[in-house]
Amino acid sequence: MKRIPCIAVALSGLFFSHCTSKPDVEPALNYDQASQALMQEVALQLVGTWKLRQVHVSYKRLSGHAFIPLTRDTLFQEFATLLVQRAVAPRTSPEHPLYPEFQGTLTFRGKALPVYFQLIANPEQVVKQQGPQALFMLDTNFPAGSRTSGPEEDFMENLGLLRENFSLELTSGQPTMIWRGLNHGVDRIELQKQ
Repeated sequence: MKRIPCIAVALSGLFFSHCTSKPDVEPALNYDQASQALMQEVALQLVGTWKLRQVHVSYKRLSGHAFIPLTRDTLFQEFATLLVQRAVAPRTSPEHPLYPEFQGTLTFRGKALPVYFQLIANPEQVVKQQGPQALFMLDTNFPAGSRTSGPEEDFMENLGLLRENFSLELTSGQPTMIWRGLNHGVDRIELQKQ
């Protein structure tokens, strides 16, 4: 009988020590701070000259664009060159640290087109560290006013490269980047830093 109280005391001590210990709770994520840190890291890797080595186009996603004479999924090799730099005159003034802005030149078939894009952190990457780092829309960056587009610009727009939304995935320490098209013909672009 004397053993029962000792066991009861030992078990109750174990129970109460477990109840009073603090549970392992991760600190709350400050989403804005984590997004800003991610965008700073991406911005450092992004600036430079990139070769669009492979552009994968999905024929099914092109179905609404009769202007592109493709009849099946197509792979374009050594498609274009993209020079990326931080925006000299950001559209948001001052530039918002959560949405870094970039400008540059997309050279295709000897024609240089000014381009602009603004990144937004991919929520899945911020919260779970999974998936691409950022999302953006690639657009031309001509001065405001009327102008006519040329055949190179029209081709890239109809293909789903210009005025389109993409995800962006960089591999840390590697001179490679992958864009995935979110809407039209371009399915994936593999870029190599020069």
